[in-house]
Amino acid sequence: MSKVKVGLIGAGSMGGLHLRLLKTDPRLREVSDLVAVCDVDDAALKRAEGLGVKRLYRDYREMLEREELDAVIVATPPHLHREQAVEALRKGLYVLVEKPMGVRLEDALEIARHADGRVMVAFSLRYHGLYRLVAKHLREGLGDVVMQWHVALGKVPPTPWVRDPRLSGGMVNENTIHVLYIFYWYAGKVREVFARTWRVRDDVKIEDNALITLTHEGGAASTILHSWSASHRWRKWGLQARNGTVTCEAYLGGPYKVSIRGEVIAEGDFNEPIEEMYVRQLKHFIDCIISGERPETNEEDGVHIHKVIDAIYRSAREGRPASTQA
Repeated sequence: MSKVKVGLIGAGSMGGLHLRLLKTDPRLREVSDLVAVCDVDDAALKRAEGLGVKRLYRDYREMLEREELDAVIVATPPHLHREQAVEALRKGLYVLVEKPMGVRLEDALEIARHADGRVMVAFSLRYHGLYRLVAKHLREGLGDVVMQWHVALGKVPPTPWVRDPRLSGGMVNENTIHVLYIFYWYAGKVREVFARTWRVRDDVKIEDNALITLTHEGGAASTILHSWSASHRWRKWGLQARNGTVTCEAYLGGPYKVSIRGEVIAEGDFNEPIEEMYVRQLKHFIDCIISGERPETNEEDGVHIHKVIDAIYRSAREGRPASTQA
């Protein structure tokens, strides 16, 4: 087929990055054409126009109606994902929807109901070089995960809608979801959750601290300590597998070490431009449209992660473990 014709709904922070990469990266320009952009913000539309997008809209329905598209990228705040993704799917388009799929499990289920193999969920860490490297070592020698951990101390993002649970769903839903996906990718589906959440800052309505323990169906255990009220940033993660250990001293780069039975088989200071994972993600989306293959990060993954998040919030409210099957 000729170049995949793409429309973008939401050209703010994340959408703005998709916009720039689709218009400037030669690997993406070779296989796709971003023909239309929709946003309610005039400044975002001005940036799109500056990058050569001629078809600009403030109403996504008008864009879907008037443009001959193959796919859309939904990069708006989470509370809008369900409506916009479903409308595009009803028109037969492929959809790349930013994580999370919505603010509630019901949003993810509704998108999945219309997916028909045409939905990709933007779990971007799946396409990051360091996390792919660890996945390779798990397949080729480390063996099954026994336990894994992630400690993330940081600050609330400046984006105003993130602080409103009606728009973002909360810190866990909007941000911890990245780590939840990696734990699921490495150790399989989650059976049970135990969690506590707190709100420390007075200027947010969402939880800004969470302690989460997951029990996976295969028997592995995973733990997350996540804070958005930290006085300084700090991040560490790793895992213990049947045959070896992985330790990483940062989030998207930095020192890492992989050992099997006491022998270090890989280590270094991982350094890759962050944009590379987004280029890989977009390229995979476009390639799946061309080939008709199902994306690696699809609606089935998105629904399971939303079931985990739903269980996390239920466990935190009730003060007891919660099943992902409830």
